[in-house]
Amino acid sequence: MKKKIEVVITGGYRWSYYEWFLLGFYKLQDLGEIQLKFKLPFLSKLLTYPNIKFGYRALNHFQREFETDTYNMTGYVKFEDRIKKQFTIDSSDAPYMFNENLLKATDAYFKIQYPCEIDHETFHLTPDIEIPWIDSEHIDSTEKVLTSRGERKVIKNLTQHKHKIYPLMLGPRNLSVGLSKQALTKGYKKYLSDRKTSKAQKMMCYFGNALGPKPENVDIPDYLWEGDVLGYFKDRISHPNEKRAIVADYIAELDNSDARVISRAYADSGLDKNEDLIIPLSEFCAHVAKFQYNFNVSGYCKSIPNRFIESFMVGTAIITDKLCVKWYLPFDPCEVVETVEMGYLPMKDVDWRTFTSDLRSLPETDPDSIIESFNKKWAPEVVAKYMLDTIRKG
Repeated sequence: MKKKIEVVITGGYRWSYYEWFLLGFYKLQDLGEIQLKFKLPFLSKLLTYPNIKFGYRALNHFQREFETDTYNMTGYVKFEDRIKKQFTIDSSDAPYMFNENLLKATDAYFKIQYPCEIDHETFHLTPDIEIPWIDSEHIDSTEKVLTSRGERKVIKNLTQHKHKIYPLMLGPRNLSVGLSKQALTKGYKKYLSDRKTSKAQKMMCYFGNALGPKPENVDIPDYLWEGDVLGYFKDRISHPNEKRAIVADYIAELDNSDARVISRAYADSGLDKNEDLIIPLSEFCAHVAKFQYNFNVSGYCKSIPNRFIESFMVGTAIITDKLCVKWYLPFDPCEVVETVEMGYLPMKDVDWRTFTSDLRSLPETDPDSIIESFNKKWAPEVVAKYMLDTIRKG
């Protein structure tokens, strides 16, 4: 009897980032192509049990206390010829952040926020501002929470690892409570049930804040801490959220459109939320499905947010500022329209005239083609097959 490929998950922490890929592996297992196993710490292993939703909050609390924070899911694959290869999925939102130890140890390193090029030893936050490649781990090893502000080392000569770094994609914000096949499948079917191929409305946007975090005056920035970045570069940059506020104002003037900015306060203040504008996550894709286009302005550290896949699933196209990260396949014209650069450009440098022209001259979308592209390119089992093929070559 032919031996199945074994996919073994050995580590992780921020599990919502990996639900899409795990669901893909479950689907391949159902097709008889692989055998999926989990060799995880006890608390994370509990997440794979079907009835974990009843103790999910308590489990999350204890996991933060007893398991090590990481941006990475790790595992290995044993192929039919028994060759074993290690892989890593890096979920850090910053395209200029990696884990150097895993880069050295792994055979295939998948980067969800993959920079469009890794040919130089810096990342361009704007055409004039370069950010060094940095390690996700703090220099101070006693700091357990990776998102906490703290000094991080620079990764020198990242390009030596370029041959093993591969682009991935980003799934929706949350498929389920827990990581069981039953829970992930149920959540996925719910999203697919929200599809509409007849779009009654033209354009939407849904942004959290109209400002970034408060700038911090620092001499040595933590490049993952946006307040540091804004304070360090001062008027040489402005936060993407500021562009989002202007974009929303333009969209609000269009017929059959819906523009929402939940808070006009600083992103880290937690104040002045307009609760009436908030759409519950369980209803979000159904809302997106009403529109031909969902507008994106580059996210945190110029990342691609979840709104891309949340739109494609329901047949809605994306219009976005210029992208500096990419997925493992190029976007089709029916999926994504790019307008001018925004990101962290100073406000005065954004070409608002061209933007408004692009906004008002968008073609009609083809929802059926968007859904067809989703099924061929981004569906969970498709990305899982891509990963296995890539790991085999790595």
